[in-house]
Amino acid sequence: MVNITGKVLRILPLKAVKVADGNKKVVDLIIADEFGYKRVSFWEEKAELVICGEIKAGDVLRIENAHIPEARGGIEKRANAGKYTRITKISADITPLRHAVSQNLTVLAVARPEHGQVCIAGIDENGDWIRPQGVYESDVFTSTEQNFKNLCISKIYVDAWRGRRPRKEDRFFVYCKGVERELNEREKREFLERNLDTSVDAVFKRGRSLGLIKPRILHVYEEKATKKKEGKNHEEYIRFNFKDSSGRIYRRWSCRCDAFYKTWDKLKKEHRWTYWLRMLRYIRKNDAYLAIGLTYTDYGIDRLEYGAYPMIVGVHVVPRLE
Repeated sequence: MVNITGKVLRILPLKAVKVADGNKKVVDLIIADEFGYKRVSFWEEKAELVICGEIKAGDVLRIENAHIPEARGGIEKRANAGKYTRITKISADITPLRHAVSQNLTVLAVARPEHGQVCIAGIDENGDWIRPQGVYESDVFTSTEQNFKNLCISKIYVDAWRGRRPRKEDRFFVYCKGVERELNEREKREFLERNLDTSVDAVFKRGRSLGLIKPRILHVYEEKATKKKEGKNHEEYIRFNFKDSSGRIYRRWSCRCDAFYKTWDKLKKEHRWTYWLRMLRYIRKNDAYLAIGLTYTDYGIDRLEYGAYPMIVGVHVVPRLE
């Protein structure tokens, strides 16, 4: 058993966990003091405290008699609040994660939400690609601001990703303090050129699952979601055909960039019959950079060239230099 005192930074969505005597309601909270965090699972009646709004993000809690599960590798930062756990809201001046290590992430991908989750990816100050895992819509889009925006710098706290199917860039998402600043037009171009990969193969055949390319866009179009897609979130999907710098042509790559969909939909409303042609002209008139990524790699399908399905996770169009 352990006692925990800290501020509630995030409340993850309610889930049902199957146990021997049926399904149990569980809500996970990210609770932090000035030095670190714990992911505390509130079970059943303790979960109801969160569901009914008695416990909210920003509250400072004193949790007594929380159970620490057997850690994988001895480093799991988890705890369970169950029947014999006592939870009290207290008045305390806590600056969460003040002494923890943060990272400045220049964001290159904010994908459309899928089943409540959002794929975020970017490059940190060391030039390494990072993909925070376990990011939800409420983490990205708050009532007053957006915590992650393309080509903006967000201050984030992440940890090692200990979930299934890890990819090189995966990290567990702890917390984001929001957008620090947006790159200006000169900085955007310099950043994109500095982190450019030479081709698709240069990314995916060298052990990475994220990269940045500058291809020639051949075609961009949308197609309706098929009825075969169970639990589909969206009615339309945008796809790209392009040629990378190696001269190889890639077709029907799915685009997941949320900002690009919004631009596409706006153009579609204004120019019902010619929107796709106008978009293609706009992209070709300027310089287009695509952030590309791979899905998980354990499909058990041997014929996948890169071991997984590639997609476009970020579209960045900057004015071409004269």
